[in-house]
Amino acid sequence: MKLILQIKLLPTEEQGKSLLNTIKTYNKACNEISHTAWENKEFNKYRLHQLAYYKIKEKFSLTAQIVIRCLCKVAYAYKAGKHQERRFKLLGAITYDSRILSYRKDSVSIWSVDGRLRIPIVCHNSKYFTHIKGEADLITRKGKFYLFQTVDIPEENIKDVEGFIGVDFGIVNLAVTSDGKMFSGKGSENVRKRATAFKRKLQRRGSKDAKRHLVKYSGKERRFKKHINHVISKRIVNNALKTRRAIALEGLKGFKSTVRKAQQETLGKWAFDELRKFIEYKAKLVGIPVFAVDPKYTSQTCSACGFVSKSNRKSQSLFSCLSCGKTLNADHNAARNIGQLGAVNHLSLISVHADFLNAPPLGTESPAF
Repeated sequence: MKLILQIKLLPTEEQGKSLLNTIKTYNKACNEISHTAWENKEFNKYRLHQLAYYKIKEKFSLTAQIVIRCLCKVAYAYKAGKHQERRFKLLGAITYDSRILSYRKDSVSIWSVDGRLRIPIVCHNSKYFTHIKGEADLITRKGKFYLFQTVDIPEENIKDVEGFIGVDFGIVNLAVTSDGKMFSGKGSENVRKRATAFKRKLQRRGSKDAKRHLVKYSGKERRFKKHINHVISKRIVNNALKTRRAIALEGLKGFKSTVRKAQQETLGKWAFDELRKFIEYKAKLVGIPVFAVDPKYTSQTCSACGFVSKSNRKSQSLFSCLSCGKTLNADHNAARNIGQLGAVNHLSLISVHADFLNAPPLGTESPAF
């Protein structure tokens, strides 16, 4: 499975200036190549190489491999369309390959216009360095430098499971499992409200300092929610692995299009799709199967007796069955139903697969009884 590692570089002040100068020089070279391609109406990578390689190498004092990377970037950009000349931002990403970039345990050797630089790095998944495959992109963001490196991690074989963990998504509780484990959304919602109020206040002020502060503040809420989703997904997958169970998630495709206008601010920033994807890829890494089930009526159905009624849902948090009297948290009840649906769907797939394997070959007739 392919993943992208985010690696933070920790350059000295002098190394930072060198990296910044490298990015600018690289993109200036790309713009020069693009202009040559547009003037000559030549967008093929190999023929463009003949037109621009030596000129760019000499003009910008670049090494052979970095010129090749520039040519590839320009040719790839024109694949999206040749209706206008392509221009590249001065601080656009640089693409590196293994000839101009190599990793150690806690540092990276990276090409720059001032020669090779050995720079300390921080990466929370450095164990995946042995699975590096393909290229890396160097970017600068708010004065900091990051490498986005592709890795190809071998997937675990699908494990035999002995049951299902159902997971219900929500606002009050971001996720609730069929075991009764609840991950509250209170902290995330408080951050959203504070961030929204603060940004509105700055926007109303409209001064240069306020705009500068807005740029600095941007992404803070998003990073917080991403961290929370990583924590939740990891705990759910670890529980599934420990108890040898598969995971059943509610399929929420098209959910946002059905919500009321008053809820759009809350749900528009609710990263339930990101949480689902995090659970899926983390489960895939350890061989845990994940199934999506239709969540229709799971909040109205009793997980004990199967009785369905709107009146079963007494409030946002309380479920009380009118038939059998079962009372429990509403989200927990929905998660239990989702887990049961996952088991039913799994058995149906096994049955269909078995019928297919036992079916007579095509062109043969079934015996008469």
